[in-house]
Amino acid sequence: MKNLFKIFAISAIAVIAAACSKNNEQDRNVIRLTAQSGLATKVAYSGVKDSNRERIDWESGDMIWIWCPECQVPASHEAYYVLSDFSNSGYISKAKASLYNTDGTAKPLIWNENGADHHLYSIYPCPLQNSSVIFRLFMTTTPATAMYGATVPASQAPVAVSSVTGGKVAQPDGKNLIMVADGIFPYQTDVTLNFNPVVTAVEFTVKNGYADQTDMVLSSIKLSAETAAISGKFTAYYGASTATFTETGKVIEIPFTTPVRVAYGETLDFTVFMLGVESTTNTTISDMTIEFVTNSTTSIKAKLATSAGVMSFPRGKKSYVTGLIVPAACVWTISAEPTTVAAWDLEEMDFELGRSAVIDENGNPVQG
Repeated sequence: MKNLFKIFAISAIAVIAAACSKNNEQDRNVIRLTAQSGLATKVAYSGVKDSNRERIDWESGDMIWIWCPECQVPASHEAYYVLSDFSNSGYISKAKASLYNTDGTAKPLIWNENGADHHLYSIYPCPLQNSSVIFRLFMTTTPATAMYGATVPASQAPVAVSSVTGGKVAQPDGKNLIMVADGIFPYQTDVTLNFNPVVTAVEFTVKNGYADQTDMVLSSIKLSAETAAISGKFTAYYGASTATFTETGKVIEIPFTTPVRVAYGETLDFTVFMLGVESTTNTTISDMTIEFVTNSTTSIKAKLATSAGVMSFPRGKKSYVTGLIVPAACVWTISAEPTTVAAWDLEEMDFELGRSAVIDENGNPVQG
């Protein structure tokens, strides 16, 4: 169909579809957007896993930012879009994308009628929602190239802690989830943009196994790496498999404004975002310690290791650590993605890596 512009992201990531208005000639080439995604700025993990993917729903107020150097309108070659009208099915979350236009002067992206191919670049979340997100477009090169960047903060307070059956869930802040997409598309043809995350995520499930069966009250959770950079600034070029890390750190903390109380036998789910792939030789994060801070002077600390060895988390993917019980006997289970599996896809089956009997005086699991 002529004058139709569509953006899709398949797999588990994001889909943005568009259709042009036929109301008048002026609107004929306007790029109008709807979005379909498994990821969202506010990161509403649905818990729905389908076709080896977990759906992460769009939420009201989510925004995207798109640039096209060939578009003559607007003059800045960029536009903001806000998402609405959501529907979810399987691992896909769909939404309508409308031009973000608070003062009536913003213009949508419009095809250039010279008939040339169009380059589309996008970063998510929208920089209006995450001020650390940066973008630079180099239009003096042919074809145009683009660089993006953001910051993975060392402090990642959840946006909410909700009660669920059997425990609590700390909802992570979606501003820490960064995705990018780019592509080259012929004039007025259907367009597919595949958004891919460029950060690492680990979702933990920890259970209160206190021997005296009292509540576990947490003021914060900390993760630290012995050698790997896990927080800080990064920049990269679209289409590149490497990035530049600057002002990096080895510690990430999840602070709770109000201490979280987990009853005996209940679980707490929380997610940590870390830096993504730096180079083709720096593809995993390992040698990490987790610390559960119960008050200003007391904490429970353990190495992320099992009888099978140190836990390693693939950069740029999402891993899951379940079955973690503190502070008594520990059973660690991790669903890890090999490099051949698409980012954010789940391994088809979990596997138990090992068992530690107790935590020693240094906070390390002791082999049982």
